[in-house]
Amino acid sequence: MVLEAKSDQDRKTWSAAAHNQANSAGGTGAAAVDHHSWAFGRMPYVFVRENAIKYWCTVQGLSHNEVRVLAEKVQDQPEHHDDRQKRAEFSLPTWIILNALELMGFKVVTSGPYVTGTAKHDQREFVWTLHKAHDEWESSSK
Repeated sequence: MVLEAKSDQDRKTWSAAAHNQANSAGGTGAAAVDHHSWAFGRMPYVFVRENAIKYWCTVQGLSHNEVRVLAEKVQDQPEHHDDRQKRAEFSLPTWIILNALELMGFKVVTSGPYVTGTAKHDQREFVWTLHKAHDEWESSSK
């Protein structure tokens, strides 16, 4: 079950509810719920999308610091960066972005086309899903 907080108040409410639910089940709360990954908005998965029309590469799921590290590795700044949605768009070939993410510890899990149709305004993208092991989060994000 995936829950998404809309604000800090929602995050506090969800955290308290999960903590109370774990305690009522006989658990300790901290052991039953992974507060670390949820509290800081960390996602173990990163999505890379290549748009067939714009030829831009969108990376979603990286923290602000990780976007800076990625920009250093590809030697180019993102054309658009939104910290709130954890999205950055680069005007670079996708293979450069994927190689840089691999150097940061991410591994490709799945890839495939995302096509909504053949009309003029339909989306035609190729999507890669990358994963980083929890043990590698701290070492490469510094």
